[in-house]
Formats: sequence, structure tokens, C-alpha cells
Amino acid sequence: MLPGIFLAAGLGERFGSQKLIYPFENEPLLVRGLRSCIRSKLSEIIIVLGYESGEVKQIIEEYFPGDQKLRIIKNKDFSKGMISSFNSGLELLDGKTRGVMMIFADMPFVSSSTINKLIESWNGNEMIIPEVNGSYTHPRIIPSFLFPDFLGLDQFNTGKDIIRDNRDKIKTVVFENREEFMDVDSKSDLKGFPSDQ
Repeated sequence: MLPGIFLAAGLGERFGSQKLIYPFENEPLLVRGLRSCIRSKLSEIIIVLGYESGEVKQIIEEYFPGDQKLRIIKNKDFSKGMISSFNSGLELLDGKTRGVMMIFADMPFVSSSTINKLIESWNGNEMIIPEVNGSYTHPRIIPSFLFPDFLGLDQFNTGKDIIRDNRDKIKTVVFENREEFMDVDSKSDLKGFPSDQ
């Protein structure tokens, strides 16, 4: 049983508007990535909202009404950065949770099969990180023994120090499809993105 924390709180300043509700192939961008999470083996998805949370929540409820996998929260301190939002999700987990998947809402092309492959690669005692062309990417599985390290991070910290200090506890899973792991920072990024889920 592995929950996911779906980070959908950011300002998206380079995009020029709330990118998660921007239409892509006749539906808001957020919907595609969230659908993959729901279809995956994740036991629960904690969606952390922040910027324009009302509009984003409305779309989630419209496209996934009553879905029992979803739990929506708002991080009032979302402007402090991604780790602040991740930690607001961590604080909701009970003490029996062995780990959690960190998922970025602005990486909407990660498939449910990729999420499942990461879950199936995890033994509960390591950090799972996808690797594409020799570089680390997301989503990642964070084991529970690292939760205190994340919760103790200072404002605006990205967590890179935790990765550096725990390299011996990292297991990488190599993927070839680079496009699947691309993130959306601007409207131009959507040109040429894969259309098939």
C-alpha cells in the first residue's frame, strides 16, 4: 500500500496563468496526470492545492466526482515552495505508512504503467528515482525513514541535500521515453508533447 502526494500548489509564474487548468486536448492539463495516478496501484492520492485552489478543486471534483482514492488539501504556505506543500501532505500520513510517492502535477504525461513500474521496483527500504538519459527525474518514492529529514527542511529548500546525503539508499529505475517525463513550464512546452496516454 503506497500513497502518493500530488503537488498542485505552485504559482507557475513562467506559464503566465494557472497552468493546471489550461486546456490540453480538450481537458485541463491537471486531469491527464491525475487520471494516471488514479489508474495506478497507488492506494491513495493526497492532492495538495495552493495557488487558485478553488478553481483547481472545482475541476478535480468535476472530472473525478466522489473518487475514493482522492484526498484534497490546501497548503496555506504554498508560496514557500514545493517542499512546503509536500510536507503538508506528509503530515497527514499515519505512522504505519512505509513510504510515499512524490508526484508533480506539471508532469502530466507520466503514465500509470510507469507509476506501477516504480512501485513494483520498491522494497520499502530505499528511495526510488526514475532515471532518463543519465539524469534523475520524478515521480519519486520517498521511504518513511526520510520523512523527518523532509519535515525538517528550511523554507524554499528543494531537498537536494537529502538526495546527496542518502545516495547509498537510492535505487534508480531507467526509462527511455524522455518525453513522458517532461514538465510544463510554459505554453510553448506543450508543442509536440505526446498525445497518447
